[in-house]
Amino acid sequence: MFLLKNLKLETHKQKSRIIFLSNGVDFVGFRNFYYFKLLRKRNISKMLSKVNKYKNEELTKENLLESFQGWNAYAKWADTYELRRNVVKRIYFK
Repeated sequence: MFLLKNLKLETHKQKSRIIFLSNGVDFVGFRNFYYFKLLRKRNISKMLSKVNKYKNEELTKENLLESFQGWNAYAKWADTYELRRNVVKRIYFK
């Protein structure tokens, strides 16, 4: 807080709050904790719904792999090794 005063900045009383890092901070699609970050649950469920559409033959494999490639590159920024591995298993072992 003292750094803000040195910069002559003020926080908005209704929009600012102090929270514990153990609860995580929701920022740019990740849930950021002190030593790690996770993907939002909404982000995971959207990818899994695309996999289910592929299994139900509502989505082609090419379209699914394009989506997965982008999602995988994004998900690598979080601690998601097991999650990404499980999604790959769901895609290739129908």
